[in-house]
Amino acid sequence: MTYQPIVVTIDQFETFVKTHPKGDLLQLPAWGEVKSSTGWTHERIAVGTASGEIAGVGLLLFKKVPKLPFTLCYAPRGFVVDYTDTDALRALRDEAIRVAKQQKAIAIKFDPNVEREEYPGLLQEMQGLGFKHNGFGGGFDYAQPRFTMETSLVGTEKEIFDSFHSKFRYNVRLAERKGIVCEQADREGLKTFAKLMVETGERDGFSIRGLDYFENLYDHLHPKGDAVLFLTKLDVVRALENTEALLLQADKELSKIHRQLEKETAEKKLKSLNNRLEQTTAQIEKAEKSKTELMTIAAKHPNGVILSGGLLTLAGRRSYYLYGASSNEYREFMPNHLMQWTMMQYAKEHGALSYDFGGVSGSTDPDDHYAGLYAFKSGWGSRMIEKIGEFDYVLNRPLYLLLETGLPILQKLRKKLRR
Repeated sequence: MTYQPIVVTIDQFETFVKTHPKGDLLQLPAWGEVKSSTGWTHERIAVGTASGEIAGVGLLLFKKVPKLPFTLCYAPRGFVVDYTDTDALRALRDEAIRVAKQQKAIAIKFDPNVEREEYPGLLQEMQGLGFKHNGFGGGFDYAQPRFTMETSLVGTEKEIFDSFHSKFRYNVRLAERKGIVCEQADREGLKTFAKLMVETGERDGFSIRGLDYFENLYDHLHPKGDAVLFLTKLDVVRALENTEALLLQADKELSKIHRQLEKETAEKKLKSLNNRLEQTTAQIEKAEKSKTELMTIAAKHPNGVILSGGLLTLAGRRSYYLYGASSNEYREFMPNHLMQWTMMQYAKEHGALSYDFGGVSGSTDPDDHYAGLYAFKSGWGSRMIEKIGEFDYVLNRPLYLLLETGLPILQKLRKKLRR
């Protein structure tokens, strides 16, 4: 079929991305606005039929190369198109080349939302269209992670919850018993989130985004419901109420056991009752200790304390755990586990069929540098997705070779492609 460049409205572009199987948050028009605050410019391209039916779109980001009259062009998780439709893909390529040349781009880089083995022969087809594939390296070797972890939100909440590792299910319930609550927060809550992010960055040793960035992201994505902030709080009053209820129940159980012991004579049943007595006594001792600790916390934080936060983003049927941060305090109360489950529930309620935890290295080796990251992200009934990877269409070969071989200015700029 013959396709041509077409003009579409922002709403048409957005709707196409949100409803297309290959759509992604990073291809939404609003994402281009988010990136504008960090020095990027953007263009939207679309191709379709003569009657205006859209066949494919792409959000192109451009970053100026310092001290040179050139740019880098990047379509994060683009293009949004049926990758079995070679004509549509070719038309998008041609339109991207036209726009990129106007911006004096060195190359067009993109990393489609396509799994490695999803379309047999796609790699050869892309190479036939002039695209250079950048290999099947590790998960963090590229602008976007090549390996991601994703939990399916198809099915009932019980089915989703039951798919979690037993330890993760336990931790969610533990957080609830400990008085942890996770709720939506407004824009003002970003100040707290940014402070938690500083604490997280210092603890885990990575660079962080500042408050201005998060406010900008929120301002562009939240109005249409595509970004929601969640803050997780230790509600000491609720925690004490839960502990008191547990103690009351345990005391009743203890009295019941004592009454039964007075009447029982059978050796086997006496042994069972004594075991229950030992367990219940230990439970009461543990609850009393917890109550004392909670009273100390209440004196320090009478209004409770925020322990973690997460920015959930949505794009049609997909949801993303985009950013998360947590306090060094009371980590044993498992606030992050309840937060993840709460955000999944919200995403499902708002039409998402998947929950993307973001990148992993691609290795399941327990000695891998990122083994802890994989251990956490794999505990949610998730599967590891290997994407096909990055493609480049070279427009300026001499400068592109310098980019690939280590020209410092271009190497530094390349790192800024990451979201």
